Amino acid sequence: MKQKPKLSFWQIWNMSFGFLGIQFGFALQNANVSRIFETLGANIDNIPILWIAAPVTGLIVQPIIGHWSDKTWCRLGRRRPFFLIGAILASLALLVMPNSPVLWVAAGMLWIMDASINISMEPFRAFVGDNLPSSQRTTGFAMQSFFIGTGAVIASLLPYMMTNWFGFSNTAPEGVIPDSVKFSFYVGGAVFFLAVLWTVIRSKEYSPEELKEFEDHSEDVCEDDHAEAGPAIKVSLRTGIISFLFGGLLSLLFVYVHVEKEVFILSFGLMAFGLLEALSALLQHRKVRNGYTSIFNDLNNMPLTMKQLAVVQFFSWFALFAMWIYTTNGVTADKYDMEVDQNMVKFLSTQLDELENKDKINSGRATEIREELKKYRAHLNNDEKASAKVNLVKFYLSDHILKEKEVVETLQNQFESARNKSGDERIASVLKELERQEKSKTPDIPYEALKQVNQLAGEGLVTLPQNMDGKFTFFTRLKEIRKNYNDGADWVGVGFGVYNGFAAVFAFFLMFLSRITTRKITHMISLLVGGLSYLAVFWIQDTSWLLLLPFVGIGLAWASILAIPYAILTGSLPQNKMGVYMGIFNFFLVIPQILAASLLGFMVKFWFDEKAIYALVLGGIALLLAAVSVLFVKDED
Repeated sequence: MKQKPKLSFWQIWNMSFGFLGIQFGFALQNANVSRIFETLGANIDNIPILWIAAPVTGLIVQPIIGHWSDKTWCRLGRRRPFFLIGAILASLALLVMPNSPVLWVAAGMLWIMDASINISMEPFRAFVGDNLPSSQRTTGFAMQSFFIGTGAVIASLLPYMMTNWFGFSNTAPEGVIPDSVKFSFYVGGAVFFLAVLWTVIRSKEYSPEELKEFEDHSEDVCEDDHAEAGPAIKVSLRTGIISFLFGGLLSLLFVYVHVEKEVFILSFGLMAFGLLEALSALLQHRKVRNGYTSIFNDLNNMPLTMKQLAVVQFFSWFALFAMWIYTTNGVTADKYDMEVDQNMVKFLSTQLDELENKDKINSGRATEIREELKKYRAHLNNDEKASAKVNLVKFYLSDHILKEKEVVETLQNQFESARNKSGDERIASVLKELERQEKSKTPDIPYEALKQVNQLAGEGLVTLPQNMDGKFTFFTRLKEIRKNYNDGADWVGVGFGVYNGFAAVFAFFLMFLSRITTRKITHMISLLVGGLSYLAVFWIQDTSWLLLLPFVGIGLAWASILAIPYAILTGSLPQNKMGVYMGIFNFFLVIPQILAASLLGFMVKFWFDEKAIYALVLGGIALLLAAVSVLFVKDED
């Protein structure tokens, strides 16, 4: 048996560079898609079901791409063609996503974008196993973690940078995605394609013949995809039938107890798996040999180490999915001033009645808003905080209290008159903003300008017209709430940038730590720190730099999750099945995400009284359980 030659630092750099672009796509998605969904009218408890695209496409696409890439060889190699195809499709999806006119288009684009990213990403994991000897695989996956962290930190910060460095607005009228988010996605699309193209051009692959020379057992272990068939077929058939029947019984139970619709993903998913498993067993019994039966045969014959790592991955990725979905809503509602009082609730109820009387709102939307206001009133009656949902705020600000154009025209008249009587610089500043808004097709007066208007009116320097005076205070407060939400959402983006940035730094620290301890101890420590950091996000109420501290600890966990399990796994896999087993291993990343998408919306609504911050507490507990599970993993090359 020949040993694979060790690669240089720059060769490992080049073969991993594409992950810089891939993570641009994932980071923009993770930090901004919930924001896009909310902007387009999604309720918070429906957001997890919309996010189901990410795990489901991974569940379907990755094992298929892994199997195909194991069997592919062309001028570009076997992994690199998939890198390139996925990059082209994902880049186009990133350009379209922020321009989605309605919610269902955004949800559909998420499916397309996730499928495309998975086409590029899956072969990158197998690429390390193909090209690097065992002694360098931890380095290879750590390098991928470095580029994942580096790409993600820049991508997560893009909306913040677009607003604060380049002057793009981070607010927009109801149903419109802010320019800061749109242009961030455009940049992400370009970076995704160029980074992956660099790896395609600057890397080489070993031919199938060369790989056989490097692995003396590659012809012995599962060379025949169905070598283990026989008694295992009966077990597979039995497993499929039991899974299908159990899923059916769960569905009936869910109907009986009237659970939320997203919970049915669990039972339907179990039924689908059972059906596919049973069908695969029947086909194998009839000696049918194809990619479908091969994937299920490999699934049923996973190495022991892979099964043990599956438990660790389950808890780890449940926690990550909870963070990606709920951090924006949890942090903004819990730590930023989005509160409404009884006077505001009463005013909004009166406005809703007026809109209904004038037939300016459909009955379904009116009922939905009235139920939301009823919740606020109940919280306030119990001396609890009532935080406004951003969708409701944006609804009222879309010309349902005061019309922006009329406000601009009225204030311009008042301030031009006031400027002639006073030389106060604040009057000139407000007038300049009003003139800018007058030229806009969709005027949207920023809160800072309205705050100055109220201050000047309070000082008697300007007078608000009678037709505005009763509503202007509430109008301004809703603008403030919306601004606070967007500030909080941007700060969450910074937090995501912090954890990804420190993941890039910690990637190299993990290589050192795993040498002086073991890979298992390194991963366990990282997950413990990550779990405690999740809980710290809940405890810390400061919205300045202190809130970013837990994201440093999350960065350590993230770096380890991206590297150590794969370094442990590749040592237990046959070379000729590296791609398909990497795809199957992805099951244990996406199944917990599907579970989270099914249950978290239900739990936040009914268990946590719609306080999304508790989803992060649950995620912290899951990471601590993952840390304990590491102790039971067998780590041998």
